[in-house]
Amino acid sequence: MHKTGLGVSVYLKDYLEDAFSCEQYLDGAAKLGFSEVFTSIHLPEDDFLEVSGAVKEFSQIISKNGMNLAVDCSFHEFEKIKNDPALENNLRDSHIAYLRLDFGFLPGDLHYIARNLNIHGLMLNASIMRREEIGEIMSTVAGLPDKLVVKACHNFYPRPETGLGLDHFINQSVCFKETGVAVIACVASHHKPRGPLYRGLPTLESQRDRPIGWAARELIATGVVDEILIGDPFASTRELEDVQQAVADPILELSVIEAAPLSEVERKIMYGGSHAARPDLSDWVIRSNTSREMASKGEKVAAREPAQRLPYAITIDNEKYGRYSGELQIVRQALPADERVNVVGKIAPQDRDLVRYIAAGAEFRLRKYDGTED
Repeated sequence: MHKTGLGVSVYLKDYLEDAFSCEQYLDGAAKLGFSEVFTSIHLPEDDFLEVSGAVKEFSQIISKNGMNLAVDCSFHEFEKIKNDPALENNLRDSHIAYLRLDFGFLPGDLHYIARNLNIHGLMLNASIMRREEIGEIMSTVAGLPDKLVVKACHNFYPRPETGLGLDHFINQSVCFKETGVAVIACVASHHKPRGPLYRGLPTLESQRDRPIGWAARELIATGVVDEILIGDPFASTRELEDVQQAVADPILELSVIEAAPLSEVERKIMYGGSHAARPDLSDWVIRSNTSREMASKGEKVAAREPAQRLPYAITIDNEKYGRYSGELQIVRQALPADERVNVVGKIAPQDRDLVRYIAAGAEFRLRKYDGTED
């Protein structure tokens, strides 16, 4: 399985105000496997000359940690760089792995970037570029004498209610994936959200208030993301670890509100290991292909009082179902009560959005809901 990359954001104004804290943060992130650092030279609240002048020194710290620097730049700042030899030289001498072209660029500008700025990686705006524009850029890149590595990075959205919807996000990402371009998406940190709104910097609006590990797992589950970038600076150590863990072990985890009391055998079937959805997926239920193997041979699943099977219910077939006894299912559509089927719990509300990602053959785990969202 392809391993998802990890990135953090550190902004140049923060670096200018407290270089030591930034260095400590980058050291910690690098030790956890974060290999990319995102920054910007076109934030409206920053002084362009001040922050662009700090890029060289900042990039040396990132290079020392073995990380790659990506610099976000709009067409307006790009024109200033082209017309200022001192700025051009400063960027050329910096350790910049990727220049993210936010908006307003023409294919001809790629020649200048490769030739004059000594930058051999491009990031395209994954949230807004259309298929035709992507093709035009990739054709230009293919014709350059010096090869440019191309990625696509989605926007993050500081203002609530403006982040991308899931369908648009997936459709946009697929446009890049079809051309072999890796896609990056952003998750929000809740430790020290970036101003001026302090509401997080996610790509997906639905993830704005979600725990960061949950958001990372959902992005991985979409199948269209190659790298996860924490949009806000200075995520907590716990948040960094949660994202790192989501990448290291990306199996979906669903919290279950139990229908008490559960028998020991029911508990063993639910939590005894990861489940795999059967490849012949039904519209009515998701069947665990592995659940009947989780109980010890000969253990019986005693029947309990029948209950209606509502969407997101967890059921286990009991001994009245013969050879199906022990099979666990997640209900997708309302079904009637059945004396052969025990309703043992339901997916906690905050995890129900994840059920859509359980495709044929996909793995998932169940855990007892502990009253938190993380």
